[in-house]
Amino acid sequence: MKNISGRIVNRFFGRFQHRVGIANTRRLAKAWNRVRYRAEIREVVDGYEHRYEELLKGNDPDYSGTPRNRLKDGWAIDRSGAFPGLESSLAEADRLIEERGGQDRRGTPLAQQDYLYHLSHIDELDEFPRLLDFATSSEVVATVADYMGMIPTIALNLPTGIRVFESTERFSERTTYNASQLWHRDIHDFPMVYAIVLVRDATERTGPWTFLPASVSERATRELNYQKWRQPYRVTDERMYQHVDPSERIAFTGKRGDVLFLDSSRCFHYGSRDAVDPGYRIMYAYTTRARSDFQMMLRRQAFPKQAGDSDLRRMVLGQ
Repeated sequence: MKNISGRIVNRFFGRFQHRVGIANTRRLAKAWNRVRYRAEIREVVDGYEHRYEELLKGNDPDYSGTPRNRLKDGWAIDRSGAFPGLESSLAEADRLIEERGGQDRRGTPLAQQDYLYHLSHIDELDEFPRLLDFATSSEVVATVADYMGMIPTIALNLPTGIRVFESTERFSERTTYNASQLWHRDIHDFPMVYAIVLVRDATERTGPWTFLPASVSERATRELNYQKWRQPYRVTDERMYQHVDPSERIAFTGKRGDVLFLDSSRCFHYGSRDAVDPGYRIMYAYTTRARSDFQMMLRRQAFPKQAGDSDLRRMVLGQ
């Protein structure tokens, strides 16, 4: 019965959201989920407010207790390469690139678009378990928790919580930008933070993730009436640059191991444009337990458990 109800609700809002207004739909979903998942929300908020140091130290006894990065204006970039679990997660991504990179995956479940491929399914984490090392480290979780004001959760539904991406023009037959190559703000939750890790050096030739800071995005949102009644979800450059100077955009280029933290619900962004050289990155999506969509009515992702998982890791994985 729950599954049937979930399908009905998601189909209705998927079809009529542009008429209701994306912003209105998100507020409605957020209110519903705050009631529906109130016990889970209480746990992650209380964990942040009353057990924060205990949880972080229990997960990593060597953690300093203060996050090295804090999101300002919706974003932060760390180029130190000094994250616990980073090297082991990068090594897992290297395995996936070696086994699956550079192949034409159009028409397969791993093709998000003909220019953007996933190199793994979320259900394959048992085969690539160390992809979780970086995402569940105290340093990374503390950065996101400090911004959200609660212990975050790796997305239990859409967007896929952990993805190794390949951006490439090699098999693309497009003539114009489309889908995720156009400006948009994510609607699955607010706040919602991506931790994006460069697996290979990124340049303008690798289709870098490009974004506008939150303050600039808010200005554009007002001018565009974005997410209001009958307004499109995707925004073309032509429309965006009527209200924003192109010099205000930031392209996340850099070296292997560089990390971008971004609130993708507040910051307009796009990616995978003109990837003449293939671009590779790991994307980790963190949400609250009161999402701004109804996807939890359909399916809840189960992440692999390990013996001796800390309380913090358990919370982050939604267990």
